[in-house]
Amino acid sequence: QPVLIHNTARHYYDSIELAAGATRSGSGIGEVGDVTGFRVWESAPLAIAHLERRRASIVCGRSVIELGAGTGAVGLSAAALGAKHVVLSDADSVVTLAAGPGEREERSRLESLAENARLNGERAAAVSVAPCRWGDAAHLADLAGRWPEGFDTVVASDVLYSPRSYAALGATIRALAGADATVVLAFPERHGGEARFVEGLAPAFALVDSEAAGEGAAAAAGGARLRVVELRRARPRWCGGGDG
Repeated sequence: QPVLIHNTARHYYDSIELAAGATRSGSGIGEVGDVTGFRVWESAPLAIAHLERRRASIVCGRSVIELGAGTGAVGLSAAALGAKHVVLSDADSVVTLAAGPGEREERSRLESLAENARLNGERAAAVSVAPCRWGDAAHLADLAGRWPEGFDTVVASDVLYSPRSYAALGATIRALAGADATVVLAFPERHGGEARFVEGLAPAFALVDSEAAGEGAAAAAGGARLRVVELRRARPRWCGGGDG
């Protein structure tokens, strides 16, 4: 079934122009704050398609957390596909969006996520929203307190754009993934660091699937090839030994 989210893409692009005008830097962030979480990025449909294809084994009846959820489109899709519970997580911040000609509107990223969850009616009962800044000890402790056995599935799309965040993101995945967890990452391959990040999740996680999208998807992502990978928590190997 389709997932409903607020159409904030227009606000995103208008706010990029607002930020460039406010700072004269063209950065798209500037005085309005980080507005990247207010649009659906190119890898999200690839992540959703993978969850649908692997629905029976990695979604249905499982606890799911989406990291860097943004609009929550991927996590809400997991709820629609039968997840037991989904946590939409992101770093909270208040941003200024262009609401209309000469108008500005302040929005909280987590409040927007909660609004998107409510749009989906009864499914919202299986969805919650939580702050999670990657590597933040307080945020991770709060999630661990609520989900002491960790999550069955960890999913994230379009979060590998900056290698500077990789250490914190990797630590967050390791902290929140349960004993038999699956991790699904979808991303554009822009600088080669993405593959190194995936490889760096070993030995805690083993790669079980890797698929590149078609050329049409690459065109939509500015020429970068889109890829989705699935990893599984590696079971510890016990080495038996005698007394002598």
